Amino acid sequence: MRLEDLRFFVRAAALGNLSAAGRETGLSPSAASSRLASLERDAGVQLVSRTTRRLQLTDAGELLLRRAGEALDLLDGTLRELEDEAARPRGTLRVSLNMFFGRKHVLPYLAEFRDLYPELRLQLDFSDRIVDLLAEGYDLAIRGAPLADSTLRARRLAGNPRVLCASPAYLARKGMPETPSDLARHDCLSFRSMPVWYFEGPQGEIACPIDAAISGDNGDFAYDAALLGLGLAVKSLAHVWEDLRDGRLVAVMTDFPVTRTGAIWAVAPPGRAMMPKARVLADFLTGKYGSPAYWETDYRQAGALVG
Repeated sequence: MRLEDLRFFVRAAALGNLSAAGRETGLSPSAASSRLASLERDAGVQLVSRTTRRLQLTDAGELLLRRAGEALDLLDGTLRELEDEAARPRGTLRVSLNMFFGRKHVLPYLAEFRDLYPELRLQLDFSDRIVDLLAEGYDLAIRGAPLADSTLRARRLAGNPRVLCASPAYLARKGMPETPSDLARHDCLSFRSMPVWYFEGPQGEIACPIDAAISGDNGDFAYDAALLGLGLAVKSLAHVWEDLRDGRLVAVMTDFPVTRTGAIWAVAPPGRAMMPKARVLADFLTGKYGSPAYWETDYRQAGALVG
């Protein structure tokens, strides 16, 4: 049973004339009659008496008119609410955020975002684990990791290359690595979910299994350890661009760029479209980050790459 047939039937009953309802919707008398016949076939009952010039509903027609009118009123009201929500998102937006990225690149902008959408409440969960959006009830996740679940709706917010870096103190003590084979003689800082580092070489990708001098369970550990001069770390540019720009860290082995780099994604549960309240946050952050993202632009303009 088609929605447009129900709407036509309700309007025809209100006008008391099938042809008049047809003229309103641009249908010829024969097309209007065919639409009514289609609705009756779907309903499996006769809805209109054919014995009078004025549209006369049968008992079944009266029942359908009453229930269809109620249903269409409810549907139209819901559609208006959805339009209002799209224009002015409200309610609670539950967001999962990577610990560092959320603090560094989302929280600083939320005062402005709240000024734009004061009726939208934010529930922020900071964790480096990959959450199950649907099972755990999240509306959105901001991720820098690859997207394993192809059913999720994902929108790319910004690029996020990775670099191999170390502190000046470490490099003064241990020397500058020039090629991936040099890593065997260096102290490497790795977290357990990333036991292999990948680099782009002249003949293609080079895989380097890492025998870590110090290993940990998250990226913040490797960042802190690199700043303290404990070794080399592969870090995302969004994480370390200010340290590279200001000389607290140095990008090394730049003739062999880190491959399998990521991007920043806004990820929503499966569905036909991202919810308006999630979409406005994704739109807002995209505008703040720019293309290329400010961490890429600022880093390269400062001449932070050294070999």
